[in-house]
Amino acid sequence: MAYQYFGNVVTFDTTYRTNKYDMPFAPFTGVNHHMQSIQFGCALLQYETEVTFIWLFQTWLEAMGGRPPTSIITDQDLAMKGAIAQVFPNTRHHICLWHIKKKFVEKLSQVYYKKSKFKKDVKKCIWLTYKKEGFEERWMALMKENGLEGNEWLQQLYDIRDSWVPVYNRGTFFAGMNTTGRSEGVNSFFDAFVTSTTNLKEFVVKYDQALKRIVKRESDEDFESEHKFRIVKDNEFLLKHAAKVYTRNIFNKFKDEISEAFNYKVGEMTNADGFQSFVVKSKVNELQKFTVTLDSQTYKGTCECQNFEFVGILCRHILKVFVRLDIDAIPDHFILPRWRQKANKFRIIDSEGLVHDDGKEESEALRLSHMCQESTKLACLAAPSYESYKIYIEAMNDLSEKLLKISSYVPPPINVCHEIDDLHSTERTQVLLLDPNISQTKGRKKDVKGKDATIDSGRLKSGIELALNKKKRKCNLCKGIGHDKRTCPENPMSKANKALETEAQSSDSDQEMTAKYLDAKGLL
Repeated sequence: MAYQYFGNVVTFDTTYRTNKYDMPFAPFTGVNHHMQSIQFGCALLQYETEVTFIWLFQTWLEAMGGRPPTSIITDQDLAMKGAIAQVFPNTRHHICLWHIKKKFVEKLSQVYYKKSKFKKDVKKCIWLTYKKEGFEERWMALMKENGLEGNEWLQQLYDIRDSWVPVYNRGTFFAGMNTTGRSEGVNSFFDAFVTSTTNLKEFVVKYDQALKRIVKRESDEDFESEHKFRIVKDNEFLLKHAAKVYTRNIFNKFKDEISEAFNYKVGEMTNADGFQSFVVKSKVNELQKFTVTLDSQTYKGTCECQNFEFVGILCRHILKVFVRLDIDAIPDHFILPRWRQKANKFRIIDSEGLVHDDGKEESEALRLSHMCQESTKLACLAAPSYESYKIYIEAMNDLSEKLLKISSYVPPPINVCHEIDDLHSTERTQVLLLDPNISQTKGRKKDVKGKDATIDSGRLKSGIELALNKKKRKCNLCKGIGHDKRTCPENPMSKANKALETEAQSSDSDQEMTAKYLDAKGLL
């Protein structure tokens, strides 16, 4: 149900693997109206091949009512990329930028290091470029300046630039996300529920508990957003309107944007064919300027930064123009329903959403889900008064009679286990779901170095991470781990032994004083 309103952007990640079956945990994660992570289902995979991902995405898409997401973020996996192209051909696929940047350190350590000029220039090229032509020019200039024109890895990155560089994806809604960080955050969240010894049956129960925790967190934020007052001045009309329509977290992001608007000024202004064009310049950097185009009547328009298309919140440049034009309320077309307060109150599946685009008939489970929701909706309308209750019951009785006439419902037979002389074999009428084969090592395998590091059962570690793993200190005196010779308990000159000797001397001194006192009193 949450997917119907918040499923336009999804992050998918398979780096979490802490179970005794050594199977990757693959959650489908989204963002609700409070910018909180929510779940759209998950999978435990046995193989990470293209065929497996195709089956997974098709099964998940059927469970979500047949509506593919607008955008999806994953890591740089070829099998995953091929499956997404087949199952979600119209979905915008974005590769996690964090995984790309992490490889810069490994592949270009000679020029990409802390406080290096190349590192600063690359960040500006990736993050502070708002036109595709501008990115390509700056990239080529960087490669030429640092003598990296022949670098094969950088050339491969440049060839797929439309899948990871922000400027190529800012025209599509991603809720402001460029990484799979939410999926990895969900992984740590599940650590509180699932351990390396959890079996398949327990996992289903634990996953349900985790979902209840997510729903409770959303409900708590609903209460906070609805009842906590937002401090806004009387003359800040745009902020007052935003406080009424947006949730608390989205309002804070809107407030940050309108605060930044004071660092800009509106320059040139032109009119053509009913559209007004404004050049908004930065007061700090005159070279930083953006063109805002608005319809003179409806105030529909765009900005070159494409912040609204990417995040769903008006940018500082359009807000600066609104201040210039004395617009006191946010136009409705600039308010996304998914960011509004109470956006999660009516999660009713649209009947059209139950039919696949390819014409296949919807599943029985989805039809049942839709009917239950519609029945509940009508029951809520009928419950307040006795008259409406009677109308509801009469209509339900009439409907029952009509359905019984056309229905051929027969109760399912009871499954019987036919005993055979061989006690080790039974014949069942249903498929029995068993736990997968347990991996040779329980839980997360120990980290290994060198070539074998790629088969680590946990998160794959880079060469730099492996190099940073220091060995534990070993004592040369007792061969123990966790201390050295200076602090060894067996060393008579160690600090620990000195402390014990001092304590012992203090104890002896206290005993002598006690004996003298008792002797003086004639008690000894």
